[in-house]
Amino acid sequence: MPSSAVPLYRIREMAQSTNEENLIPYQYYTSEAECNIEIKKSKLGGRGLFACRPIKQGSLIFANKPLVVGPRADCTGVFCSVCYISSDSCYPCEKCQINICSEECKFSPDHVKLCNFVIDNWKIKSNPQNNLDISNILIYLHFLILSENKKSILKIYQKDKTKNIQNQIKSLENFKNIIPPDQITFIHMIEELLKVNSFRIANSVDNKKIPLRGFYPLSAFLNHCCVPNTRNIFRTDYEMAVYATKDIAAGEEILTCYTGLLWCTPARRVQLYKTKRFWCTCSRCQDNTERGTNLSAVKCLLRKDCVGVLLPIQPTNPTTDWKCDMCHANVSSEQISTIHSVLGSLVGTIDLDDQFRLESLVLERLAKFVPYSNQIFVDLRFRLAVKLGFADGLKLNELSESRLSLKENLCRGTLRVLAALGVGDAHLRGLVLYHLHAALAERARRYPDLYEELKSEIENCIEQAYHILQGDISAPPDLELRHRYLGPGCDKPQEEKFFILDK
Repeated sequence: MPSSAVPLYRIREMAQSTNEENLIPYQYYTSEAECNIEIKKSKLGGRGLFACRPIKQGSLIFANKPLVVGPRADCTGVFCSVCYISSDSCYPCEKCQINICSEECKFSPDHVKLCNFVIDNWKIKSNPQNNLDISNILIYLHFLILSENKKSILKIYQKDKTKNIQNQIKSLENFKNIIPPDQITFIHMIEELLKVNSFRIANSVDNKKIPLRGFYPLSAFLNHCCVPNTRNIFRTDYEMAVYATKDIAAGEEILTCYTGLLWCTPARRVQLYKTKRFWCTCSRCQDNTERGTNLSAVKCLLRKDCVGVLLPIQPTNPTTDWKCDMCHANVSSEQISTIHSVLGSLVGTIDLDDQFRLESLVLERLAKFVPYSNQIFVDLRFRLAVKLGFADGLKLNELSESRLSLKENLCRGTLRVLAALGVGDAHLRGLVLYHLHAALAERARRYPDLYEELKSEIENCIEQAYHILQGDISAPPDLELRHRYLGPGCDKPQEEKFFILDK
């Protein structure tokens, strides 16, 4: 299925009626003129995207370019407003006071457009420099310079009406003598829009850019599920492509995940309420075992001889009691909240930068409160799996045999959890498969006699990882090379295949 830009004029037609009851479903067509998806009312609330015909696992459903890209709300430090590279060498433009990093960025069309708008509309020159840090409101400035045609579609999207606005937006009230009041009002509206509809853009592997977010006209209609049927790929031009992680039936809603897939139910639901203002009640949230993974489980502390775990009786009720699966004792939600607070403090002290093992004193204390199935340990095992052999000073070929085996086992354990959750070809699964492939390939490089035994799994892992991660800006830099030399179909001699690992 071909990738094509979202036809904004078609979405804009929806703005003719803001009454959802009278809204005519919008159909998105591929270049073959086949009806692919449509926008209509969702039982999850508001509007959603629905498949007009069966969509096969792995298929590209749609791709759309961002209307606006800019820094995330929690972004700090000095960065260039054009290339978004974080650097202390950035300096403010003498005309508009917006930071740039080079003459190339200064005279780029993007900066010239921003600069001209500020000069023409804001009284920036009549005020002391740096009184208004434009970097903090850069994404809103990008919305301000949109054409009126593009601005017209913004009215059709849901907005957060809680009035819980960011501090940098609140501070704009102090700059009414710089920014026209009507533009400040518009910025407040955009803040309400971004809270509900923006997407975090994956960081590239070099990680030199600041954290970014984007507003995607079609992706904004994607509703949430804790076991989604799609994955998102972000390309170098920030285009967002949405792929099916499993087969999607005609009429089925197309869903994404707003949180981490390995987060436990309490963590996901609280985060969703804080950021998106809704409590999720999907099938995973209603299952206190989370499909048998017990990611939320807490050890039973009521009896010393009890080896059971505590699970919420009604997972979608924040005030529910928790019950032991062995001794059947009940614990109040207040007691569980206290335990979670202690766990949060302990997790905050863990640093995997210097320790490549899970046997620290802090982790031993964690093990007194939660079983190894808990999301804390699952997350730590995943983080350690992707770090071993890929950290400064400790590459794959430098790993000891025990650490190489540990990496392999950690990858397999994470894959088992993902399989139990039923996430299909999720982006996270592709990343873990890549690292499992790396561990197996390194073992085959060290022991050539094992290659024939490991060959099938080595090829299968990198083939699946490549299928999931290709084209994404956060994909490992040697993904293409590994797929070419160590994937299925390579007819090069064994020694030549592993030459890339020696490099």
